[in-house]
Amino acid sequence: MSLKKFPLLAAVVCALVLAPAALAASLTIKTTPTRVKLGHSVEMLISGLKPGEKVKGHEVAPFGQTRNIYPSRRANGAGQILVTVKAQIKGKHTWTCTGRTSHRKGTTVYYVK
Repeated sequence: MSLKKFPLLAAVVCALVLAPAALAASLTIKTTPTRVKLGHSVEMLISGLKPGEKVKGHEVAPFGQTRNIYPSRRANGAGQILVTVKAQIKGKHTWTCTGRTSHRKGTTVYYVK
């Protein structure tokens, strides 16, 4: 049985080999809470970073407002960092965080009532 005779099998094997690498190259961001009242704090646990890596955060707020944050803290040995922000504007907030050396990206959303 050769792979030349079964191109579909070869494609499936290749996809299974590459899938874990593609999934491991992104950040995971857990937002607590996902629905928050105005003026309260939101915590974002960013994981999937390299140990000691810094992170950049970019927020897109309602009405086209944006801001960037560069936390001074680095990721711990497990590749995680906890970032706390204050909910200042009502509506949907989308955060995109990027590792500054690995360039891994992740996105999260929370809503302010």
